[in-house]
Amino acid sequence: MTTPAPGPHLQVRTATDRSELDACARVLAEAFARDPLMASIWPDDQRRRIALVGYFTASMRHEHSRIGVVDYLVDDAGHPIAVAAWDGPNRGGTVAGLVRTARAAPGMLGALRGRLLSGISVRQRLDDHEPTDPHWTLVNLGVATVAQKQGHARTLLEHRLAHIDANPLPAHLVCTRADNVALYRRFGFEVSDQFALASGVPLWSMDRPNRLA
Repeated sequence: MTTPAPGPHLQVRTATDRSELDACARVLAEAFARDPLMASIWPDDQRRRIALVGYFTASMRHEHSRIGVVDYLVDDAGHPIAVAAWDGPNRGGTVAGLVRTARAAPGMLGALRGRLLSGISVRQRLDDHEPTDPHWTLVNLGVATVAQKQGHARTLLEHRLAHIDANPLPAHLVCTRADNVALYRRFGFEVSDQFALASGVPLWSMDRPNRLA
């Protein structure tokens, strides 16, 4: 699916095949290379940059593209420059979750290696702040280094939130940087809780209510 986006020759697309998902994973790996949450899992900078490619490839292929959508913005040449991964409200039950986990496990374990316990600890902290009612979750939003500060994150947010508001449900995210809280507030998200990982990294749980409630 392709939707015109603001700016010359830019389009928002939704990834549907493996090549698209893998390209999106590479953009996110670059965008999150210095993210505080990711640094708490992989403290070593070089190892983190390598591990994130495998981590995001597994999560895009086996998680977010199956229970949500992976939107991306392309440049004039058709290369992804910004990515937003969302988990939708229909995530299935325990069995479906176990199947997805099994499929993602080889890639995830290869990325985590000796950092498995740190990864599990972070996942548990995030799950503790996940709403229980049906909702959308913005899992990852990242922009390639050369394309930052050009409004691309806003374009992707506007695109998907318009769809969410057409079939109104609340939305949720966990913000990993204090300076991004203001961005999400402009789109109707508000801080519902501030908490920290075991490493001390601060995070902001943010929720956006159903607009028609």
